[in-house]
Amino acid sequence: MDTRRCGRVSRYVVVAVAVLLTLIVPAVAFAGGAAQQRQPEGMQIAVVFGRGGLGDQSFNDAAYRGLQQAESELGIAYDYAEPQAVAEFENFLNQFASTGAYDLIISIGFEQGDALSAVSAAFPDQRFAIIDTVVEAPNVASFVYAEKERGFMMGAAAALTTLDADMPLTNPQRRVSVVGGIQSPLIDANVAGFIAGARYIDRSVEPTFAYVGSFGDPARGKEIAISMIEDGSDVVWQAAGRSGLGVLDAAMEHGVYAMGADSDQSDVAPGHVLTNGLKLVDETVFIATQRVVNNEFEPGLNRLGLADGALGFNEGLLAPATVERLNDIRAKIISGEIEIPDSIAAAQEF
Repeated sequence: MDTRRCGRVSRYVVVAVAVLLTLIVPAVAFAGGAAQQRQPEGMQIAVVFGRGGLGDQSFNDAAYRGLQQAESELGIAYDYAEPQAVAEFENFLNQFASTGAYDLIISIGFEQGDALSAVSAAFPDQRFAIIDTVVEAPNVASFVYAEKERGFMMGAAAALTTLDADMPLTNPQRRVSVVGGIQSPLIDANVAGFIAGARYIDRSVEPTFAYVGSFGDPARGKEIAISMIEDGSDVVWQAAGRSGLGVLDAAMEHGVYAMGADSDQSDVAPGHVLTNGLKLVDETVFIATQRVVNNEFEPGLNRLGLADGALGFNEGLLAPATVERLNDIRAKIISGEIEIPDSIAAAQEF
């Protein structure tokens, strides 16, 4: 339940008087419930990260890079909070909004949708942004991604690799897998895309999937990945946040390929991360902040995909022929030649 102010490394204990302080000291920022004086210069941005906080080497860390970029290039100052439970989202958003100190408050992750809906209604003059879901409110800019496009690219990469006998960590079983975090429309879209992408390459490839039930449980992620590997999967994609670190660990221990998510996770399992399903959350945070700095904030839906450069993959350990094929597939998705199914059931019939 910690928050940290930009440039400081100390942590603060949440105290009951924080709510009272928000009523009597309007020009302060809260870090874990302890009041700190607002920096007078530059624009002030607050970020509430997704569960698990920083150190996931994935979604939250990518968002933090965008925040740091905005500090460096735009001159903003920032505060952030690292909730460990869904119940904390609304509390942190309320604390930040109550100060009146922030030009923009950003929610990271679809799990914050309900909390932001409530808080944005309570503070109609406060500007908010949310990444990975839609909150329909006149003071909220929502940024979402075409998740099925990324999933399709990862499924295609996995299938092309498992079929390639020259790839050293593959086996003859033609089975590939994806481990999702929490079952939800967002993760389901990734899974559906993965299944469809694998079947697009070759229907003899068997894509399987499972959910951790959490974005913050690497041990459970590893357990699920080991089960998949023991069942014959030689490429496993993680779409599970911090839980996905366990997936990468399992791949390294068991001598198969893993695929990262959101950020380049090649360093987590050297020699085993085939590629990464990139979601450029850092760019999204920077863009949302830049629009406020430039007085161009607009509430409403912003949908980003392959065509916008917001999703993609890196070459990593992919064979050159696979990279060439994936670039062709990306062009066909952008042009509309490939139409990706919306549901897992439809993907299984693709």
